[in-house]
Amino acid sequence: MKTILKIGGVAAALIAAPAYAGTADTTMPVTAEVLDACTVSATPMAFGTIPVLGSQDIDAQATVSLLCTVGASYDVAMDVGLNSSGGGQRYLGNSGGAADVIPYDIYTDSARSAVWGNTVGNTVGGVATTGIVDITAYGRIPVSATPVVAGSYEDTVTVTVTF
Repeated sequence: MKTILKIGGVAAALIAAPAYAGTADTTMPVTAEVLDACTVSATPMAFGTIPVLGSQDIDAQATVSLLCTVGASYDVAMDVGLNSSGGGQRYLGNSGGAADVIPYDIYTDSARSAVWGNTVGNTVGGVATTGIVDITAYGRIPVSATPVVAGSYEDTVTVTVTF
């Protein structure tokens, strides 16, 4: 129903508002599911400039960083790199094309006694109690490394986190 009134020369329309008879309530469930998840990154391990191989152990470090769901269990593995000949030894290969290689390894401990690998017993595991985990990787070129031609040597190791 619409009624038009003229008040002071201005027309105003009055619209009838509906009449409410009552109210009703319900609840709406709201949910979310958080899954265990982790991402992994690693800083480079740089042994630096080496004047003479075989005179002493040459050590380096890198950091493997995890960002995980709080409370997620993780296990971090490393493969033997691109230059391994299948025997489990890691090698830095001459990027200039020479056949020379420099043996090295990556360890889970600062004493460099436990090689970090990708099989049961030589990986690093734990629980991400705060969600952020930084793990130090300890590298070493051993004193037993034989001299090689001058050049730049490199390798790429794949780091895998299982959660």
